[in-house]
Order: sequence, then C-alpha cells, then structure tokens
Amino acid sequence: MKKQKSGNEWFNEKEGSTSTRPYRLTFWCLKHFPRWFVNFITYCAALWFFIFDKRCRRESFRYQKALRAYSSTFKKIKPLRQVATFAVTLVEKIDCWTNPVPFENIHFNDDDVSSLIEQLNQGRGAFLIVSHLGDFEILRSLANKSQIGVKRDSIPMAVFSDMDVSSNFTQAMDKMSAGYTLNMINVNDITPATMETLQNTIDAGGVVVCAGDRLSKNKNERVLTQNFLGKPAPFSYGVYYLADLMGAPTYFVWGFRKGNLISKRECEMFVIKAKSQVGGGRKDREKRMNDLCAEYIKNLECFAQKYPYQWYNFFDFWMFPNGSGEKK
Repeated sequence: MKKQKSGNEWFNEKEGSTSTRPYRLTFWCLKHFPRWFVNFITYCAALWFFIFDKRCRRESFRYQKALRAYSSTFKKIKPLRQVATFAVTLVEKIDCWTNPVPFENIHFNDDDVSSLIEQLNQGRGAFLIVSHLGDFEILRSLANKSQIGVKRDSIPMAVFSDMDVSSNFTQAMDKMSAGYTLNMINVNDITPATMETLQNTIDAGGVVVCAGDRLSKNKNERVLTQNFLGKPAPFSYGVYYLADLMGAPTYFVWGFRKGNLISKRECEMFVIKAKSQVGGGRKDREKRMNDLCAEYIKNLECFAQKYPYQWYNFFDFWMFPNGSGEKK
C-alpha cells in the first residue's frame, strides 16, 4: 500500500458549483422549456465537466476499472456515460421535488417492500440504509408528500445528509421546494439531542435514513474496513453504530433510473431487509456492525454490476482517512 499525497482532502471536497445559480437556472429551464431541450443542455454540461474536470474523469475511470477487474459481466469502461448519467439524475432530482414522478412510474420489485410497508402501517419504526449508487431522492420526495403506498397519513422521517458539502444545492432546493430540508439532519452536527430525535422518530413508527457509503468529515478517523470490489475500503462507523444502537429492523433501499438517458423518467426500487442482527448491548456490537456492513456491501457490489454507470461517488473510494490507499 502506498501513501497518497493528501489524506483528508476528498472527505472535505466542496460541491462543484460555488453558488445557487446553476440549480435555479435548471429549475427555470424545467418550467419554461420542453424536456428535450433541457436534456440537450444537460448533456452539454456533462461533456464540459468531463473535459475540464480531471478529478471527475480520473475517479470515474478508477471505479469502472475496479468494477471490470472484479466482475466478468462488466466489459466496457465509459467514464463519460457515468458523468452524463449523473447529470441527468441531478436534473431529475431537482424536477422530482417540483414535479413529482407519478407513483405508477416507480416499479417496486418482489423483495421486502411489503414487509417494510406492513411494518410502517403497524406503527413500527425502521432504519433505512441507502447509497450514492442510484438515487434515493425520488422516494424521499414522495414520502414527504405521503405518496409511498403506506396507509398512515404521515410517516416521521429523519434523513442524514452532509449539508456542509452540498450547502448551495441544499439552499437552492429549499427555496424551490419548501419541504426539501424538512426532517434533514446534518451529519456534521450530531449532538445528544440528535440521538433523542432519532429514537423518538423510531418510537413514533418513523424511519431514520442514512447513506452507508460516505464518511462524515468530522468522524472520518474511525471507519469499518471492508472489501469492496476486491479491495479494502473505508465505510462509515457511525452509520452502522446508529443502526445497531437504534435496534430497529434495518432495510437497504435502492433506487435506479430505468431505460436510457432520453427515455421517460421511471425508477426501479429495491427494498431488502437486512438479515444481520442489530441491537443487543455493547458486548458484540463491533461484530454486529461489521456483519451489517458486509451485508450492505454485498448488495452494493451486486447492484453496481447491474447498474454500473449510476455510481455517484466521484472520489477515490478506496482511500482511507490516514491517506493510505493504492495509487492507480
């Protein structure tokens, strides 16, 4: 293993835009222009970033090269396609809060979604672990509008997000859609009061939502080390600690765009109930956390092979907070 030049640099990366203008302009275009024109502008922007953002190209290639080495089913490395897919997803993320995708355009699979719905209908809470592979945002926007197929009028939610890294996007979205930051919690501002909020959410039959594939910049010194695509990678200690501490049934939730990038907006959702045990005291907590993380990664690897270009972690995923990692 070789040292990288900078250890903590990618954990503290700021968003690409330095103002809210690009997001507000996108919103304005979505309201006043046909979708084909918005798509054209989106593809032009994606190409611009691909040409001029070296880090974006490098990390897309790094991830796809690792995926090809790991999976015999993934043959072609196409960094530009990954960047274009991300650009389309970003536009649709803005659109889904102002023009929600019809519920019938969300296709749930025959997995554990019925178990989750039944649990929420019975007033029992759940802990959801999501990912930056695909897009969970569409389901969250529907949940805020009580359109997720649950019989209860409303489901309490607590959604963790790094609001410092994406501050401009968050600020713009909050102005465009009043419910965007509702129930959001900044991962960098966790206090004892936050823990009480999470427990109250679970006790009220709500859901706590965390991404399992990002590290907090304030907590990056403590990680779970697991293999991802055949190489050691750091995963958030805090997410799996919270899941075990809450002790609620844990589900992995994934959302992916169906079809090509010019087709109508449809999503394929997957809800998988974790088999790993959570809760039960401190004695075996580390083992339970690692078991849960390993189960999450197994699903992450499976979906990465199925939806290879919907990976939206544009940094060296295998670099550790202390700067260790493999140079590619």
